[in-house]
Amino acid sequence: MSSPPPPPDSPIAGFHQDAEGHWVADLACGHTQHVRHKPPQEERPWVLTEEGRREKLGAMLSCPACRMPRLPPDVVEYKRTAEFDVSSVPAGLLKTHLLKAGVWGELVVLSGYVVYVLETQGDATVVLREGLSGIIAPEAPHHIEPKAGARFFVRFLRKPSAGEDER
Repeated sequence: MSSPPPPPDSPIAGFHQDAEGHWVADLACGHTQHVRHKPPQEERPWVLTEEGRREKLGAMLSCPACRMPRLPPDVVEYKRTAEFDVSSVPAGLLKTHLLKAGVWGELVVLSGYVVYVLETQGDATVVLREGLSGIIAPEAPHHIEPKAGARFFVRFLRKPSAGEDER
């Protein structure tokens, strides 16, 4: 069995700091990625200076969020879950599960972080947060790992049936 392809690369277009003061790269694809210097796990001393960050503009950085599927333009929401947190999340979401054929999902994070694991892509993980929702394709095995402080819900979408009100 071959390993999944690595996440696609995207050029760094800029930088900003998050609420905790950590540096975040703004990627040309529209996603963002933390760029911490935390030896020995992450060696990025360049992030500590303005000159170092400026020199990295245009450099390529892998973007796990670009591995997520894209919602088809013609799907509409037909229901959504209640709001969950780490103490109320149904156990079924924490283990491998999938959506029915024709049903798409969007995991919307209201606060905190939720790790979304795409199991068909070699357990590729995307850290979801407010502003970066997780798109769930029909019949694609996945699970989530909400972190302390996370609040989220899931929207379910599908193509409208003939004669069905699209709202």
